[in-house]
Amino acid sequence: MVKTKKKIMNIKLSNNRTIGDGAPVYIIAEIGINHNGNFELAKKMIKVAAETGVDAVKFQKRTLNEMYIKSFLEQPYTKYYSFGVTYGEHKKFLEFSDEQFLELRDYARSNNVDFIVSGFDFTSFDFIEKHLDVKIHKIASPFINHYPLLKKVGNYGKPIILSTGMHSFAEVKDAINFLRTINDQIILLQATTLYPCPDELANLNVIKTYKYELNVLVGYSSHDKGVILPAASVALGACIIEKHFTLDRTMKGPDHAASVEPRGMELIVKYAHSVERGLGDGQKTIIEGEMEARIKYGVSIVSATNIKRGQVIKEEDITVKCPGGGISPVHFWECIGKKAKRNIYQDEIINEDDIE
Repeated sequence: MVKTKKKIMNIKLSNNRTIGDGAPVYIIAEIGINHNGNFELAKKMIKVAAETGVDAVKFQKRTLNEMYIKSFLEQPYTKYYSFGVTYGEHKKFLEFSDEQFLELRDYARSNNVDFIVSGFDFTSFDFIEKHLDVKIHKIASPFINHYPLLKKVGNYGKPIILSTGMHSFAEVKDAINFLRTINDQIILLQATTLYPCPDELANLNVIKTYKYELNVLVGYSSHDKGVILPAASVALGACIIEKHFTLDRTMKGPDHAASVEPRGMELIVKYAHSVERGLGDGQKTIIEGEMEARIKYGVSIVSATNIKRGQVIKEEDITVKCPGGGISPVHFWECIGKKAKRNIYQDEIINEDDIE
């Protein structure tokens, strides 16, 4: 059973932006490898993503011979979206140089969005930390159980976003317990590693499980094809939304089908913040604007008959009708046996001053 306890948490980035409870939802446009190895396209995607209102753009960086065994890189890669004869050629085609990453970082900054890069190996994370000056690190789902990598990134001392696709709750819990011994600035993202992910497999309720069972900030890495589930995740406690972004979902490449185009990203930003505003503070009160409606649509105790001054009120003498403003029906039975202090005509609202 999911616990109902709540711990107020937040993480401050180096630009004074806060992520967490009570802070605006942080929305990341995951460009990933949707640039298809085209540097100018990558820059255009940064600009367009910034125009949709996202907080950050995110790329991926790999050192292929460190990440994969040689035979895996040399195997034929015949998928329709392949950019090479072998898997290694395909992945190499999609990689940018260190110099290009520095230029992309500066271009993102000039467009007023944070620049995030997911590293997939030690060398890539070293470059990201030492040269890109990122405010937050992202560790992808495959590395939940890569404890040496968790330790390395944790020791940077910066906030960490950790995706959790392809792993059980027990594995995620163990990873969190390990990482917390080094760095407790963690945001867990619910993710289902399917591209695209059918809505019925998104399992957004895991967000609540993470939040309350692990006492951790949570978010949603959206691999579904729509704009509704990312916004819905905010209602479940997500403080980060990560969504794959493309300029054209029909482009060649493995991730375009699970991505949204600019209009879709605009709607995610719009709907997520609308949900956020609509959630309120959880305290049920009567707001000032409701008082007039409370009178108009409310109910009062009303005379069902003519009641003479001094008459003892019986149950058949009173009823309940709209509008409000008179004695509340909560006190219906308390009025019985009281005496009328004035002549009360049938179908009148009864006020406290009308009875003893």
